[in-house]
Amino acid sequence: MPPKVKFSREQIVDAAYELIRKEGKDALTARNLASALGTSTAPIFTAFESIEALTDAVTARAMARYDAYLSEGLSHPIPFKGAGCAHIRFAKDEPLLFRFLFIEREGQPPVLHYLPGSGYNEERVRGTLESSYGYETESAKRLYNHLSVYVHGLAMLYAFGHCVFDEKDIDGMLFEVFHALKAKNEVKDKNHDQN
Repeated sequence: MPPKVKFSREQIVDAAYELIRKEGKDALTARNLASALGTSTAPIFTAFESIEALTDAVTARAMARYDAYLSEGLSHPIPFKGAGCAHIRFAKDEPLLFRFLFIEREGQPPVLHYLPGSGYNEERVRGTLESSYGYETESAKRLYNHLSVYVHGLAMLYAFGHCVFDEKDIDGMLFEVFHALKAKNEVKDKNHDQN
């Protein structure tokens, strides 16, 4: 009898991650993964108690990849804009991972790494409005909420291969929307202060 092939948890996660990157969430089955590894399903279930546990590990890997994009965006001279562009760029570069993280999470809580909520990155990105523009938290949240929906919509177009805008177009669109919302926010804050 030939010796059993052993795979580490990391090797299995690597293979599962690549399967989702290239073929999408639905491709992650024990049979497909075993085929990609060139083995039976036994090593998968030796390392992970279920496909759901493996999916959780792949989710953590995909979120780390997303976070790297966002961190790079936050190093932009205009961090708030850089973060929005990074969210869109991730959808453009990794459409199936984007869909896996932000759309196809049946039975699991949504990933709030960029979207409004209480996620770690939401606080990081929103904080750039507070530090760069001097916004109070509530004003920053209001502006962030509007722009994150707009940015996420553009990212969704990329994730589904429907985007007709290039990076220059998106840069200009984000600039225009940001400044329009910023002006509206300032009027609202001014009116609030006068009352």
